[in-house]
Amino acid sequence: MKQKTLSTLSLAVWLALNSTAWANDVQQNDVQQQELDTVVVKSSGTMFKLGEVPFRQAKSAVALTAQQLQQEGVQKADELGRYQAGFTNQPFGSDTNTNWFRIRGAEATQAVNGLPAFQYGFFTPYTETFGVEAVEMTKGADAMTFGAANAGGLINYISKRANREQVGKGEIRANVGNRQQYGLAADYSGSLNADKSLRYRVVASARHAEGEWQDSDNRTLYIAPTLQWDIAPQTQLDILSSYQRDKGTPSSNFLPQEGTLKAFPDGSHINPRHNYGDPKNDTESNKQFSLGYELKHQFGKGVSFNSSYRYSNTQNFHRGAYLYPSAYAADWSPLEPSAAGYTLSRGVVFNDGKMQSHSADNRLNWQFKNAWLNNTLSAGVDYRRQKVDALYTLFGTTASTDLRNPSVGYGQNQDVSSAPRTHIQAEQLGFYLQNQARINKLITLGLGIRHDRAEQTEHTRTQKVKENHTSYSGSLMYHAPAGFNPYISYNESFRLPVGLGGNDVLYDPAITKQTEIGVKYLPKAVDGSLSVAAFRAKDKGALLSKDLGATVSNPSMVERKGAEIQADVNVLDNLNVGLAYTYLKSTSQDSTGNTRNPLLPKHTLALKTAYQFNEGKLNGLTLGAGMRHVGSSVSSQGSLYSAAKVPSSTMFDLMARYDFAKNWQAQINVDNVANKRHVSGCDYYCYYGQGRNVNASVSYKF
Repeated sequence: MKQKTLSTLSLAVWLALNSTAWANDVQQNDVQQQELDTVVVKSSGTMFKLGEVPFRQAKSAVALTAQQLQQEGVQKADELGRYQAGFTNQPFGSDTNTNWFRIRGAEATQAVNGLPAFQYGFFTPYTETFGVEAVEMTKGADAMTFGAANAGGLINYISKRANREQVGKGEIRANVGNRQQYGLAADYSGSLNADKSLRYRVVASARHAEGEWQDSDNRTLYIAPTLQWDIAPQTQLDILSSYQRDKGTPSSNFLPQEGTLKAFPDGSHINPRHNYGDPKNDTESNKQFSLGYELKHQFGKGVSFNSSYRYSNTQNFHRGAYLYPSAYAADWSPLEPSAAGYTLSRGVVFNDGKMQSHSADNRLNWQFKNAWLNNTLSAGVDYRRQKVDALYTLFGTTASTDLRNPSVGYGQNQDVSSAPRTHIQAEQLGFYLQNQARINKLITLGLGIRHDRAEQTEHTRTQKVKENHTSYSGSLMYHAPAGFNPYISYNESFRLPVGLGGNDVLYDPAITKQTEIGVKYLPKAVDGSLSVAAFRAKDKGALLSKDLGATVSNPSMVERKGAEIQADVNVLDNLNVGLAYTYLKSTSQDSTGNTRNPLLPKHTLALKTAYQFNEGKLNGLTLGAGMRHVGSSVSSQGSLYSAAKVPSSTMFDLMARYDFAKNWQAQINVDNVANKRHVSGCDYYCYYGQGRNVNASVSYKF
């Protein structure tokens, strides 16, 4: 790997020294990239602090618009990576109340409007996709942006907010679908004065959907008023707020390996619709509220100041029964459920409490330009403070159930009286300095350093942990002729996970070091883009799920490496083709050697296409299709079927959109058209992937 890194660096330097003959080509490449910039750049709510366009960054970064999410039929946030390289999508299946993200084989950090969202158990934020304007994603380690970041990468939701171009415009959308899906949403922007310097926007939605499991469901109410004020020509203030309430019967996707990964003795499998929780007793209510601001000021001569702050408050009540992963012998060795009369014990997970968090980020940017240099320097400080106060247990008790007749477990007493109080306070202060230099329009050099001071206290058990950590980043991209841009980058991530592990001890710090090489290509001949990336990462202190789902800090080093190919090409003016391929190898290193990590397929492939009719009777009609192939993975070592192969699966999606009148649009999406029963992954449990999902919508935009 070291030789490959040096070879790539030598190639970039050689190309720089031989750049004169290619000046015209580079200039044309700049024009192409400038056109690309206008499509994806958003100045408000972005997490890209240096103002970089995702495709021009020397790392794997992507931006998706609300229109792209709508075309793909994204309803749950964790569906947005289905056609993106690097993603392991919904490894625990489609949950009614949780978004499951894995990028490059590790968890990703979620953020809203450039500030990280608090993530801890049932206090992880739900995201209403109708309220999202765009989604930014960075794949892989990145400590520079937020400091405390998961090793998989970053996902930033940019919420719809008031802006001058939107005044007087709005949308009303209604949707229906299978499994009792229905909803109504509205979006409107207006002005509070004649010169439109004070603007408002209100986004609201209400919807209902049943879960994959019988009698599970979720009802969501969302409203997000925002205000934007042009205080002066150089100063703008955004006030952002949102309220969301989710209520329903939660799903519990945890299933035994026998009956899913392998058939029962009679050759049958567990029905994906069977509910092995207790829909008569299981319940969840989640309320989340946020209020914050974004302030931008231009001092002139390239100097600008950005300040942002958000307060979040979440109240959660969750009670849900779940199956044990297998039957057990007297020595607690796992047994197949069929050997125990198909009867499995159950536990109850219970959470009742609230979370409060404060996040702030303040930075100065200085952009300097001359004939040969375009340089941006960013210096800032961010701070976050989080507090959790809740009753929580994974080990409530209830009656056993029968895998062949789950209703025998309904309406049984659930005892969660032993749930201990968890009272955690976490703080982190970070200082960062980043610089990006574009030299002679041929080379972009990026450097970054960040220092974080993190502290966490668990008051009930009188535990405390402190960690000071310095992270580094560096990157080099060469802007070669014909849109060919090779790059190399090094990034780190750091996080002190909030919460108590399954051993009732605060987590260890999680630190990742990653090297990436790749090429980004903007071809002249066609309208589109192609990116290829290869990475290698080592994780220390990664979180590991054990036995009944309890999480602990992994004592072993985790090594991940892989390659990704992403293409998006307009083959014709009205024909688009997309491809996303991922190769991933993730192993844990311990005294016994390398063990392959569960839930993570080595190969995934997604293809999609969309054709738009632009003349004749079919004018305004767009037809789309997609294919998603998920390769084989393995189950956990020590589970019932230890390190067993989880077979691959292939699903097909269809889409049709029709602009049938002025301002009117109808769309239908069908995911997993064949309703293929498939196992999305296994650890100690197994998880069924999403079945057929049909959703139709009609919208009026004005």
